Amino acid sequence: MKFEEEVVAFAQVRANHRASVKKYPTLSVVLATSRPKDLTVILNQLLNQTLKSYELLIGLHNFALTSQQKTLILKLRKRKVLVIVQSFSASATLGKILTQISKSSTGQYLAKIDDDDVYGPEHLKDLLDTAIVKKADVVGKAMNYVYLQALDLTVRRDPSTEVSTYNHWSDWVCGGTILVRRESAQAAGWFGEGKSAVDNFLLTGVKKNGGKIWRMPGLGYIYKRSLISHTYATNYSKYLREINDQRVGIWAHPEFGTAQ
Repeated sequence: MKFEEEVVAFAQVRANHRASVKKYPTLSVVLATSRPKDLTVILNQLLNQTLKSYELLIGLHNFALTSQQKTLILKLRKRKVLVIVQSFSASATLGKILTQISKSSTGQYLAKIDDDDVYGPEHLKDLLDTAIVKKADVVGKAMNYVYLQALDLTVRRDPSTEVSTYNHWSDWVCGGTILVRRESAQAAGWFGEGKSAVDNFLLTGVKKNGGKIWRMPGLGYIYKRSLISHTYATNYSKYLREINDQRVGIWAHPEFGTAQ
């Protein structure tokens, strides 16, 4: 399926979901960040979300908000987003930060976002739509779109291979797209206390408790990879296998909130 065909097909799925959803549950978005520049970018993406209201909990890892970020937070609050900011010292682990802010949340669902990825304006609403329709404990996206920073290239991966497959029950989804029922997250121990592998901690816990995980298409989400991540080191070769399309730079399209 070509990209344009995927967009049309998913638009129909989205319309069908929206027609069947009468009322949205409450949602808390959790974000742990150690990178001030990335926080500014992600706040703008959250400001453009089509979901009317939600709660946003930000865990600041050893830095303070800038005046620009405070202005963006004020704009979020004006559009019915409750924003709660908690500060953490340099010694705090990623797991500890995410777990603590998750415990402070009030939503019926939790959505974890990563500060360095790209989220289209329908991202949160699409996740909730799917969770309601599928009656899943966890919903998340496949790894279909990956931005390789050193190459300045976004690749579209073949949806028939490994982590790029979608529309099925699974034990894995992209960590930056996890949407989980609050009760399921709490029973799993939230995100643990570790320095890394926090997504796997939650997903494994949900599965052990008999929970169901639905993997949906990755449209509307771009997974960004630099040569060295703040949680682990990786190489690019695996992301260049089985690709069927590519764009120089960040893929520009309204689905990703990146249309020029």
